[in-house]
Amino acid sequence: MRLHLVRVIVLTTVAFLALVPQRLCAAPDIALQMTVDTVVPTAGQPVQFTITASNIGADAASGVQVTDQLPAELKIPTGMAAFPSTGTYDAATGIWSIGSLAAGANATLIIPAVVAVATQPPCSVNVAVSSLALDTQTSNDRAVAAVKRTAADRCVDLAISANGTLEPQCSEARHYDAYVYVFNGGPDAASNVCVDLGQAPASVPGFRFDSAGCTTTRCTVPSIAAGSRVALHVTSDDFKNNRQRTETFAFATSSSDTDYLTTNNQATVTSQIPVFDDCPDLVPNDGLTMSCFIATAAYGSPLEPHVAALRDFRDRYLQRTAPGRAFIRFYYRHSPPVAAVIAEHAWLRSLVRMLLTPLVLAIAFPLRALMLLALAAALLLAMNRRSWWRITHARR
Repeated sequence: MRLHLVRVIVLTTVAFLALVPQRLCAAPDIALQMTVDTVVPTAGQPVQFTITASNIGADAASGVQVTDQLPAELKIPTGMAAFPSTGTYDAATGIWSIGSLAAGANATLIIPAVVAVATQPPCSVNVAVSSLALDTQTSNDRAVAAVKRTAADRCVDLAISANGTLEPQCSEARHYDAYVYVFNGGPDAASNVCVDLGQAPASVPGFRFDSAGCTTTRCTVPSIAAGSRVALHVTSDDFKNNRQRTETFAFATSSSDTDYLTTNNQATVTSQIPVFDDCPDLVPNDGLTMSCFIATAAYGSPLEPHVAALRDFRDRYLQRTAPGRAFIRFYYRHSPPVAAVIAEHAWLRSLVRMLLTPLVLAIAFPLRALMLLALAAALLLAMNRRSWWRITHARR
């Protein structure tokens, strides 16, 4: 019987791969790296950025493109030009068109630069970003390197985001539960990172951080490594609400180091707080980037297509049935701590993405999923009939 089950699994897997479009089976993974030969140049000294794009995925990639435009204070020296090993580079737009990149292959781009302003800022950060729709891993699509005024200068890029929900207690009172994520885009580790929260109007009582090293409305994180992020828990006291209202939550982060991009240091989001008079039907709304916690942690962004597919399934199907709403309440109550752990470990993020892929494909292609289930049932029935026939004739 075990052998028959193995056969069913193998045949079903083959059938599934045949039903899924080939473009979804492709698994290219473009990883970027960047170095600079002189971190602290003398006045007028040219430096050289080297950007490497590697396809570390299992399949070839086509249409590979990387955008790398020097910051305003850096210029390509007169008489010099960028040199790509593959494809072309447009200095005006910063677009490096690589084209095709076989599995295991890489391409390099060398960009010479010199400080072209009278007063050099503490950090002149060059950023490269790849854009490939079928890239299976987006966390390695960005690379940075900095030219610094002095060796003591540290360059960081802090970005803050949050997702949260009202927690139903099946009584008149509810409390707020959320996680705030602070990501450091580097290139250096960020030290003495402060995270603050607020609300307007201040109508959610006891709105506060609930993590180690935090006071009521401020958290201090000693250090966040480049390319890493931390998750901070936010909660509130239980409260009642007899009328629908709008609440604005504000989050901000800062560091003692030079943050070269401050436009992503603040997040101000608005949430509609409903009347607490119908516990069974109370489900989270997306006013506060209330995405799928675990999927967002695994894929790195609530805007990632896989996360969007799961969120759409929640809104279009689960919220319209009582069992679906019960599942949503259970999920939003228990998943935030799990998501926080997943977000901090690369191997867990990869594992969860692998486990979620079949579900996402089934949601995106429901007819094919039904065909697959029907085929699996037919194969299992055929195997059982064959076994029954053999047993029956063996007894004769």
